[in-house]
Amino acid sequence: MPKSWAHYEGLYRHEDRVIFAYTVGSTRVLEYPSLIETGNTRVISRLLEIQAHDEPLWVTVADLTASLESIHEQEWLLGGARIGLGQAPTQTQWVQEGGQLRLQLPPATRAYQVEVVFSKRDEPLPSNLPRRDQSLQEWTHGGSVRWPEVLVTRGELASEDAEAAYVMDRLTLPDNNPYGLELRIGGFDFFSDPTTAAICTWDGDVWIVSGIDADLDTLEWKRFASGIHEPLGLKIVEDRIYTVSDDQITRFHDFNEDGEADFYENFNNDWELTSGFHAFLFDLHTDPEGNFLFAFGSPVRGGGRSFERMSAHHGSVLKVSADGSTLTRYASGLRAPNGIGVSPDGQVTTGDNEGTFVPRCPINWVEPDDFLGVVDSYENRDRLRTTATVEERRGGREPAWDRSEEPKPLAWLPKGVDNSGGGQAWVTSDRWGPLQGQMLHGSYGQSSLYLVLKEKVESQMQGGVVKLPLRPTSSVMRMRFNQEDGQLYLSGLKGWQSNAGRNGGLDRVRYTGKPLAMPNELHVTPDGLRVSFTQALDPGQAQDIERFSLRASDILWDQAYGSSEYLLGQRELAPDQKQTGWSSFSILKSELLEDGRSIRLTIEDWQPAHMLELNVDVTTRAGQPIRTQIHHTVHVIPESGKDL
Repeated sequence: MPKSWAHYEGLYRHEDRVIFAYTVGSTRVLEYPSLIETGNTRVISRLLEIQAHDEPLWVTVADLTASLESIHEQEWLLGGARIGLGQAPTQTQWVQEGGQLRLQLPPATRAYQVEVVFSKRDEPLPSNLPRRDQSLQEWTHGGSVRWPEVLVTRGELASEDAEAAYVMDRLTLPDNNPYGLELRIGGFDFFSDPTTAAICTWDGDVWIVSGIDADLDTLEWKRFASGIHEPLGLKIVEDRIYTVSDDQITRFHDFNEDGEADFYENFNNDWELTSGFHAFLFDLHTDPEGNFLFAFGSPVRGGGRSFERMSAHHGSVLKVSADGSTLTRYASGLRAPNGIGVSPDGQVTTGDNEGTFVPRCPINWVEPDDFLGVVDSYENRDRLRTTATVEERRGGREPAWDRSEEPKPLAWLPKGVDNSGGGQAWVTSDRWGPLQGQMLHGSYGQSSLYLVLKEKVESQMQGGVVKLPLRPTSSVMRMRFNQEDGQLYLSGLKGWQSNAGRNGGLDRVRYTGKPLAMPNELHVTPDGLRVSFTQALDPGQAQDIERFSLRASDILWDQAYGSSEYLLGQRELAPDQKQTGWSSFSILKSELLEDGRSIRLTIEDWQPAHMLELNVDVTTRAGQPIRTQIHHTVHVIPESGKDL
């Protein structure tokens, strides 16, 4: 429906009252729903305060799903309900039209109120309903505090490991609260005072936490807003909180500055919704121009295979302009991407969740209008030869599959590495060790944090991950750097398909200043790999091929749920002719390069692979062990002579 016809502006909270604000045409309406108890009768009231308007207006009161009986000119029986008029202008008329019971309101030169009331069919409406004399405007400026409690917790600092460059501090959540709420964190961000942050929870709340300092001794938690529909992303812009939830981006206003939201503004709700239970809105970021970016999952069917009815926006990265006025589809073809990333220069990334058309969890390097793999949710699916799984999305075509149309994400990750991806972040801090400028990936499913090793070969982005040896409190869905202490904070929750330890968590990954020993670069060469490390390596071990092992497998992109793992060299075979398993590569030579921290591996029968696993067991020149795995995707091997 065009906004010029009708537009929901948001809702006001005033103590225990909720007042909705919307426009019909150019006329602004405030609506206050309430329950009135008079004697033994309970009445549901819709009180509308309507601004002046030049033309008649119609209020839909009920759909005529049963026979309508008139008691008198102002009271009706419909099914199990009794409907009446509490107060209205004198020329208000009841109208039956279009299968609905409506009120026709005459033009008005000033604001007025209309009240429609409902009770059970066998309970007569009271004749003495209270008259509403005050304007609803009086309840739109904030009321008294609803949640006065300030809950105090003490964070837990990690013990100082003698070798660890990074340790995990825990910001203890106020799970023991008077509201009986679990803080399953869907998103967070910091205010301009970086010792204070806002978090949103899957259960529908926003909390403010202060006292985020070096010691975490006194964390103070205050409930700020509630009743939001599954908010799984939060962003603070100019100290104003925004959340993204299933129904809208909400911008919160605290008019009386009492630490609680008074107006939940509908900043944008232009995307189309369906009744799908598994179609979440994930994460919230801004790009350098101030536009908001987030992901909208596809409506996955119960059990995970295929999809329910789709809207025009499902399975997409969506962009909302900085002023909230416009929504555009940035890229499409996603399944359930629980997190995105936006780099300082505006590069967009996403994860996704294994399932239909998603053979393994990818990390996507996203350009505008990209096809990200799921045909059903791809905006331009009619251009593909491969068809959607849902019949209505096929446009009358017979089911078909063309392997050449498979997506090429930055990386495909094995199940044990990531079975359900979270968001991404860039290391923007110069106080977080030797990884400045690099990309991080979080796993919701495996509750892990990874460094992303990426490169562009010809025009193709490709890369992989290496794990940071940390154990978060919960999963890893959202990540942000704090501008004050320069450290990485991450949050997550425990739902299905996650090995998270707790239902919610907010952690700080703190750099200790001790030497970091791990891989930090990987490049594909014409005859193998070049791997760089954060420290110089022991020369003898670096050139010992027994210190490295390499295996790989391919996967199958098609309409099925997930994929088996297949031996290499079978991509042209029909699916039922492929052999499952992992292929081993022989490493012919390991050469330590001049910088002392990079090795060149020469590999026999070198070829592209969807999933590559490189096992490393070496020590640094200083004697620090490096025992790790790199999981990488090789789409393109550079031509001889183009080695980096």
